[in-house]
This record gives sequence, C-alpha cells and structure tokens, in this order.
Amino acid sequence: MIKQAIRGIDRALMALAALGLLAMMLHISFDVFSDLVFNEPIAVTSAYVTQYYMVAVAFLPLAAAEYRGAHIGVDLVVNKLPAHPRRGLHLVVLLLTLGVYLLLTAQAWEQASKKLAIDAFIMEQTVRVSVWPSFFVLPLSFGVISLLIALKFVLCVLGRPEPSPAEEAGSATTAEGAANV
Repeated sequence: MIKQAIRGIDRALMALAALGLLAMMLHISFDVFSDLVFNEPIAVTSAYVTQYYMVAVAFLPLAAAEYRGAHIGVDLVVNKLPAHPRRGLHLVVLLLTLGVYLLLTAQAWEQASKKLAIDAFIMEQTVRVSVWPSFFVLPLSFGVISLLIALKFVLCVLGRPEPSPAEEAGSATTAEGAANV
C-alpha cells in the first residue's frame, strides 16, 4: 500500500511538472505568435514563466528523481566496502540527506507563509501578477522528498528493499543497485 501511494505521488508530481512544461511552451508560443502577427506580445509572459512554470518544472520532479535513483552519486569507495559497513554508511547518508531536506522544507514554508501574508506580487508592465502561490511549490517538493527519504531510511533499518519504479517493471534492479555517475 505504501509503495502504491509513493507511485501515485510520483506520477502526480511528474504530471504536474509536465503540465507546467506544456503550459510554458504554449504560453511562450502564443506570446511569440501574438508579437509577430499582431505586434502585441502578451504582457505577463516573463512573469508567469519565471514565477510559475520554471519553478514547477524545476522543483516538482525532485522526489521523482530520488524515487528513480537518478540523483548523481559518487560511490567509488563505498562499493568496495563489505555489506554491513555499506549499509551503515547508507543509513548515515539517508539521515543527513533527510536533515537537509527537512531544513529546506521548513525554510521554504516560512518564506511561502511570509509571501502569503503580504499577498506578494510583481508588476509586469501595468499588470499586477500575484506570485505568492508559486512559493508553496518548494515546501511541497521538499516535503515530499523528505517523506520519501524517511521511508527509505525506515525500510533500510528493517532490511527491506527501497521503493523504486524498477519493481513495477518486474526488474530485479533496486535503487541501491542502480548505476551512479
């Protein structure tokens, strides 16, 4: 059930990021078309691209990359260690990573709350664009990745394999066995 929830969250975040990318492409295309054909670009394009689309595209897939084992890792020495010390080191790395993401989540939540409290906006030419909602993408992304890493830590302590999409495809590859750069 937990693995199904992780898979569902992974797919939802990837779908939102894909929608953000599609919306950005369409918005920019309409802006260019409007500028070339009507000599009147869309006034708020740069505001929406930088404040909404790019934030969603950059941060929503963070947990998906962790879930897929796609973050960059250097483990030249670690792979040479026996299984027990390697597992212990993996637990330490998970705890440190979890601590960093929890701090990022707390800091991002604080910033998002401040932006909400002041109803943050920017002026794009003569148009007022509210930007406070985009600030909540970061604590959402960091919070989800924190939950995933916490789950990985618990599963590692229990001696169970980490959740990975490789299991869905019926592959015997786990996130630990995935090739790291």
